[in-house]
Amino acid sequence: MAQAWNDWIGSIYQAAYGRMCRVAYRLTGNFETARELVQDAFLLTLFHKEELLAHPKPEAWLMLTLVNLCKNENRRLSTQEISMEVLFNVPALKDDHDIEEWLPAKLSERERTVLIWYFQDRLDYREIADRLGISESGSRSCVFRAVAKCRKLLGPEDLSP
Repeated sequence: MAQAWNDWIGSIYQAAYGRMCRVAYRLTGNFETARELVQDAFLLTLFHKEELLAHPKPEAWLMLTLVNLCKNENRRLSTQEISMEVLFNVPALKDDHDIEEWLPAKLSERERTVLIWYFQDRLDYREIADRLGISESGSRSCVFRAVAKCRKLLGPEDLSP
């Protein structure tokens, strides 16, 4: 039985590996991460052997598993803290007052406040949500929209090092 499983999963591996790597690369933008996630998807087959054997389309099961792993990886990376200097590609700010002075004047008061809370005061999305009286996902969207508008207002010439 073990040899039959190895032969069966080996044939699926041979047939699907390249396509899975390409899909994972498109979803993550990183070749090494893509290869690792494909390996993780195949590793999961060991824990879901019966489910996979009973599945009418095992390659589809593997692809869905891979897509979910890629989404999880992207979600994990998107929640990592990023400094304002890295986000906007500007030199390190000297003190807390520099952030407010650096922000474009055309930002709304709410956008300015959210960016100051996030980058200067180091509040997380939950704390911003509590202050604004909105959901955590709403505060996340608010921060991302404010960052996008800030980038747009500054323009590429203002963001160069």
